[in-house]
Amino acid sequence: MTLPMNEDEIRLAKVPARLIPFLHNIRPHLRLSKLGYTQNLKRQFTAFQTFGFVLTNASVLIGVIPLFGYGLQTGGPLTLTWGWLIVSFFVLCVGLCMAEICSTYPTAGGLYYWTAQLGGPRYGPVFAWFEAWFNLLGQIAGTAGAILSAVLFLVSLIQIWRPEWVINQKHIFAIFCILNLSAAAINNIGGVGLKVTSHFSIYLTVFGTIAIVATVLATAPTKHSARFVFTEFRDETGYTNAGFSPFLVFLLGLLPAQWSLIGYDSSAHISEETHESYINGPRAIILTILTTILIGFALILGLLFSIQDYDATVSGGAQRLFLDCAGPIGASLLILIIVVAGWCCGIATAATNARVFYALARDGGLPAAEFWAKVDERTGMPIRLVWLSTLCVIVIAIPSMFSAAALSAVSGMSIIGFLVSYAIPIFLRITVGADKFVQSEFNCGRWTPVLGWIAVIWTALAFVAFNLPQVK
Repeated sequence: MTLPMNEDEIRLAKVPARLIPFLHNIRPHLRLSKLGYTQNLKRQFTAFQTFGFVLTNASVLIGVIPLFGYGLQTGGPLTLTWGWLIVSFFVLCVGLCMAEICSTYPTAGGLYYWTAQLGGPRYGPVFAWFEAWFNLLGQIAGTAGAILSAVLFLVSLIQIWRPEWVINQKHIFAIFCILNLSAAAINNIGGVGLKVTSHFSIYLTVFGTIAIVATVLATAPTKHSARFVFTEFRDETGYTNAGFSPFLVFLLGLLPAQWSLIGYDSSAHISEETHESYINGPRAIILTILTTILIGFALILGLLFSIQDYDATVSGGAQRLFLDCAGPIGASLLILIIVVAGWCCGIATAATNARVFYALARDGGLPAAEFWAKVDERTGMPIRLVWLSTLCVIVIAIPSMFSAAALSAVSGMSIIGFLVSYAIPIFLRITVGADKFVQSEFNCGRWTPVLGWIAVIWTALAFVAFNLPQVK
């Protein structure tokens, strides 16, 4: 006898009302068993907590603000505004495809498990191997980029009040290590630490954005016109002067938008700890993308209307804009919002990285797999792998001790890792895996092939564009 697995089956089976709550509780465990795994992680996150966790991983504040100066350099206001809307459309297509697959395969392995299933015995093993490591590259580099951004903003905050202090790259790396280790320590607390961080981060993202936009618009001595915000094109890269098309510069300028719109695959990696993950996991992906699109566009518009000295903002970034508009005290408070957002992102991404490592260890993909796959009895989480992933993040950021360009390099690595890992399962879903894939509660229906090809073509184009030299 097979237990009813969805609401329609429960209704058709005429299950007594007193047993329905039991079925709701046991259903995720049964689904996970059908995918080949037992429930070892503690299933403890609600739909709202999962949304907060994914939103914290994506962290639009630590995406838009740190690369604002780069956006002004590579296309200027026109690229930042229209580029954001264009990238948002393509990312939503990618997210819808991933949400559909997540609903069918809600496991901690996430994208590499999807790839193994969709590729079948012929293509699955090879593609899954590449998928796992590209996704890990994106995850680890993303964590490094988020916390490094927070460190750089913290340094700018210190220098507002102590300009005589000399803070070199080694000091920056030391602060980076402290924030990473503290993020791992929060994970070590267990589910309570992640739940509090997720709740706090939702309010920080929403009200922090309102505070930033309202402050710069209210305090800016002068404001630009809508014509400037939506049509002004600037090229500080040298490409147009060298005879290249402005479209190339526009493509380079899409990087801040794409950097801000990644990380939502974390919903899949925490799915074995989410109640009704086959529903709440996909919802968290889509809600995170939509929330990020709206909040990010509001940030971009608020900052662009409030620019005072364009050239100084290109070199000094959003920190300079905050100072020009709000003065030292106001700028300090706004910068502090970014620092805290980056630290929260570090906490959430450390948890995500640990789940990817856990899935790999569980499947025998790591040396000493049995040791690493051990779940902590107190927390029901893979705590050992939190510390392993933290070590990897610190190692990948070592170049920051020797170069101030480390943030750009790390963010580029993260985007490449994420783009490749997002494209592979979607491509397999609409090609060799199309016939074997069974749509679950969340699905795109007959639109899946259209959305899938849009997603694959976009990720291929973005992969090429973001590998080009950033200056001529």
